[in-house]
Amino acid sequence: MLRLNLSPFSIALIPLLCFTACDSEQSSAAPQSSSRSKEIAENIDKEEALEAIRLQSVTDPVADKIEAYRKQMAELFYAQKFEALEKEASAARASKEVFGNGSWKIVQFYQAFERKSEDALGIWNVAEDTHNAWLKAFPNSVTARIAYADFLTNYAWHARGTGYADTVTSEGGRLMHERLTKAGKVLNDALKLPEKDPMLHLVALYVALGKGLDKPDYDKLLEEAHASEPTFWGYDTARAYSLLPRWYGNKGDWEAFAVTAAERPDGPGMEVYARIMMRMVDFHENVFRESKASWPKTKEGLDILRKKYPESLEILSYAALLATCAFDNKSAKAYFEELGDRYLEKSSVWPSKESFIHYRKWARTGKW
Repeated sequence: MLRLNLSPFSIALIPLLCFTACDSEQSSAAPQSSSRSKEIAENIDKEEALEAIRLQSVTDPVADKIEAYRKQMAELFYAQKFEALEKEASAARASKEVFGNGSWKIVQFYQAFERKSEDALGIWNVAEDTHNAWLKAFPNSVTARIAYADFLTNYAWHARGTGYADTVTSEGGRLMHERLTKAGKVLNDALKLPEKDPMLHLVALYVALGKGLDKPDYDKLLEEAHASEPTFWGYDTARAYSLLPRWYGNKGDWEAFAVTAAERPDGPGMEVYARIMMRMVDFHENVFRESKASWPKTKEGLDILRKKYPESLEILSYAALLATCAFDNKSAKAYFEELGDRYLEKSSVWPSKESFIHYRKWARTGKW
């Protein structure tokens, strides 16, 4: 049974920053920020700046397919073609289909409906009205409930704002608590339905993060998630994120969890270690210098991912980035040679063109 209301909400516990979507199975309710930009920017020289100007941006072919799919689903949503959405979600659940980067299609289905923090209040209202219309049209739909719970969780963080705890208004805190509580209720109702969906527990994990669920209860929720869908790697990246010291973890917790996740017999194996590293690199200026993370384990997982998903430029870009952070010149050079001049602008991998050039220069020359 989902257990989302065991801990009282506390504004002081939640230092929310900002969130940008990336190649992770995660709800947009999860906040995120990058620590890499400042360090990189301070070391860019004139030659690198000029080379960056000449650099041509490209898009990831996999990301293009995902964006087109999300657009198609969003159009169905706002046109209130709920029967078509029900059929699509059912098919995605049954097939367990993934895109060319390993991202589950069912996750991208739900992310098509998520709003951005900068959206006007009227847009949020339209979205909520549409979710309620979906529930009215399909009152026994697990899909409609999960979509609505995901919306409410996202809306909760929106109410709170993007500042630290001392910037949160009493009204913002009240609305966040109210919306997270409602999201938890919607998820518990969804759990009673016969059709199962891996996204249910992923949204539940982000509700738990916002509600301040303590470690033992969060881990029980994670066990339920793994039991429901053992190979769904989004549960592990979500848990690793929640173990950052900025949330509810202690130093070394998320790194230890990454090892445990990779060793889970029925899990995704070493590739989930790399997935976690791709998630956590944004929260460090240099993740290998500032944590107990293992580059050999990361590289093993990345090589598995690159073999499974050769079309993904984002995975290749993360490999180049992480090899550079690990000061593995040989691997970094090989990854960058494969990338060539393909700079992914619509991606969270590189903070800027200048950072891409700066890292590539080191890979080629061994000098910063």
